[in-house]
Amino acid sequence: MITRIRLSKGIAAMQLRGLLSLWVLMSTLFASLPSHARPVDDVIDSGKLVVFAYSDYAPYSWMEDDKAQGIDVEIARHFGKSLGVEIEFLIRGADENLDDDLRVNIWKGDLIHRKVADVMMHAPFDPEVDARNEFAVLTAPYFQEEMALVFNKAVHPTVETFGRFVSKPITVELDTAGDFFLSNAFRGQLQQSIQRGRTFADAQRLYVNEEVGALLGSRAQAEWVASQAMHIESGIAQPPMPGIVRTGWPIGIAVKHDSRDLGYALGDVLTQLTESGEMNSIYAKYGVEWLPPKLD
Repeated sequence: MITRIRLSKGIAAMQLRGLLSLWVLMSTLFASLPSHARPVDDVIDSGKLVVFAYSDYAPYSWMEDDKAQGIDVEIARHFGKSLGVEIEFLIRGADENLDDDLRVNIWKGDLIHRKVADVMMHAPFDPEVDARNEFAVLTAPYFQEEMALVFNKAVHPTVETFGRFVSKPITVELDTAGDFFLSNAFRGQLQQSIQRGRTFADAQRLYVNEEVGALLGSRAQAEWVASQAMHIESGIAQPPMPGIVRTGWPIGIAVKHDSRDLGYALGDVLTQLTESGEMNSIYAKYGVEWLPPKLD
């Protein structure tokens, strides 16, 4: 009897372990699947559009006094106005790369809350990235981003080449395309001149406080910094950047792979903003010149 009871308990334990293993397997499987899509009709019926925008990314998006600010934030509010819905902003920092950003913010969500957005702002419109991300769609390019330099004319009357910074300090945000370029330019001769900001705001402070005479970033960031540093006579330059993968790229939005109709609807809003001149006005408010996207 004792042997039989022990055997029954052993069998029960094995069955329990099997069920637990199956539960873990199914949980892992469902966790890896994309979040349920919210096509345009669902968004309108819910009365809310969830929009992802990057944090600490002036002039495009940032938080100030617990309120979202910036160019992409204003564009997103036009989405809400056109669809007749409220906007809920999901403001997060950038991940390791764009693929991770799409995974975390569009189709899968973060590890803890699984929170995703209906649309992601400021997504580089890259066919290769689009092709390898089956659960996200890059669409509706609305701006042409470029690399550029803002410089203090009192320190640098002109800047025609980055060779000028072999012996002069320059700041850049850590781990960005600009940082990688400066680190490798002229066979590393600029390394001692680079003062990296942990965030773009840190790099901006170095320039605004006149601790360095130049800052490398996107052209929009450079123009934004120049507009904020009114005590400095600033110039904007785009010197040659040999060896960099690209110096310009179109910017669009991203939606889930099965929310293409939402992407089309928001793309129509972007087109209307462009054709009406409102897009120019939004960018100009932040000291930035709007450039139409260049599509090869």
